[in-house]
Amino acid sequence: MRIAIVEDVPADWEFLLHSLKVWALENRIPLIPVPDLFTSGEALLSKFQKDQYDIIFLDVYLDGITGMETAQKIREKDGSCHLIFTTAFAGFAVDSYEVNSTYYLVKPFSPQKLSQAMERCKALCLEREQSISIPGQDGEQRLYLHRIAYTEYEARRVRVHYQDGKGFSVPMNHRDFAALLLPYPYFCDCMKGILVNFEAVDKLMEDHFRLRDGSSIPISRLKYKEVREHFLNYTYAHARGEL
Repeated sequence: MRIAIVEDVPADWEFLLHSLKVWALENRIPLIPVPDLFTSGEALLSKFQKDQYDIIFLDVYLDGITGMETAQKIREKDGSCHLIFTTAFAGFAVDSYEVNSTYYLVKPFSPQKLSQAMERCKALCLEREQSISIPGQDGEQRLYLHRIAYTEYEARRVRVHYQDGKGFSVPMNHRDFAALLLPYPYFCDCMKGILVNFEAVDKLMEDHFRLRDGSSIPISRLKYKEVREHFLNYTYAHARGEL
C-alpha cells in the first residue's frame, strides 16, 4: 500500500505515521515503501504522478497552498487515489466532497478513527465493481453501479451513461429500473425519467447538477428542495465515512 502524508506539524505527522504502522501490523498489510512525508502541498505536487499513491493524507491548513488546493491539483492528474483530509475543524464535509475525498479525520483523532478511514479505503476498492443483474438484448447483463453517471428514459428504454463516456440501453420502463437503483443512497430521482449518481456530481447548481465530465443534469423545480436535501445528506454521510 503506497501512502503519502502532507502535514507541516511534526507532532501530527509523527502520530499519524506511528498509527499507520500499528494499523498495518495489525492487519498484516505491508506499507511498502514507508509512507512518504511532505511538509507542504507544493512539495508533493512537484513530484506527484498519476497512480503514484493509493492513499494521500492531507492536512487542510498548510503553509502555502491549502490542502484543498493541493487536492484539486491532485485530481487534475489522478481521479482514483484515496484522499483523506485531516483537520482541526469539523465543518469541512461539503468542501472535501468536491474533490471526491474518501474520509476526513478531525484532530485529535483516535487510532480507531484512523482504522475506520483505512477500512473504508479497502471497502471502496472492493465496492468499485458492485453490480446488479438487469435484462439485456441476449439475456441477463451486469449493470456496474459505481460506474454510472446518470440514466435517462427515452423511447421506452433506459439509456445508461457511464462516467467513462460509454453507455447502453436497457429494455425496461423507468419505474421498474428506478426501483432497482434508488435503494442505493448515491442515486437520486432528480427529474422525471432521469436518475443521477451523486458520485459523478461536481457541483449542485440552482437548477441542475454539474457532473465531473462537464455534463449538465436538470433538476425538477418542484423536486429541488427534496433533491438538495438528499444531496447534502449524502455528502455529509460520505465525508464522515458512513457510506
